[in-house]
Amino acid sequence: MKKIVFLVSGSGGSLKFLHSALERMNINAKIIGILSDRNCLALDFANQKKIYSKQIKYNQNYVIELQDELDFLNPDLIITNIHKIIDEGTLNRFPDKFINLHYSLLPSYKGYIGMKTVLKAKEDNVGFIGGTCHLVNKEVDGGKIIQQGCFSVDWNNVDNVIDTVFKTSCLCLLEGAIGRLGLDKEVGREQLVFNNSIVYFSPKLSVGDFNFDDSFWSLINNNESLIF
Repeated sequence: MKKIVFLVSGSGGSLKFLHSALERMNINAKIIGILSDRNCLALDFANQKKIYSKQIKYNQNYVIELQDELDFLNPDLIITNIHKIIDEGTLNRFPDKFINLHYSLLPSYKGYIGMKTVLKAKEDNVGFIGGTCHLVNKEVDGGKIIQQGCFSVDWNNVDNVIDTVFKTSCLCLLEGAIGRLGLDKEVGREQLVFNNSIVYFSPKLSVGDFNFDDSFWSLINNNESLIF
């Protein structure tokens, strides 16, 4: 069983997605730790699911708590959605284990947090938007791209755009995680339809039959905005 640790700062939407997806698809990986730099809803989810969790102090000048926890948990993969830049020393201590999910088609909108990428894209009136899963290095949002998905935007319905970006990004994260863990499945679909938008993925999805049913999506949304 491959071990995953999440670093979080917010409501944990992608954390909830990945936890449920791994279980529902019987993927040989498990989230064994959730570390946060602040009190947030993701820690509530950890308590609910009885996953090891801890609120830690972390910044570029204080790294010992994060490093100690990662040493203790010894994960195969570290997913960082924390609202902090991971220091180079920690990246070097756990080489090639950090991946990140970004709600844009990188390299566009580097450095923006969460769904603020969508607001910036709307301001710029871009024609295409999507999600990116990438390796983490010392350059902010500059690591090697693992998986991307994109679609043509209709800015007349921003809620649909946000929902589609999130679903697209979640599948990019799932693909990125199973790929980095060496759990690749048979290559499948290269496009899906969310909110009447055709979403194109590269590389092709090995989990393209994943179903975002209503009961699952209510768990992810948790009646809260995905913009944070």
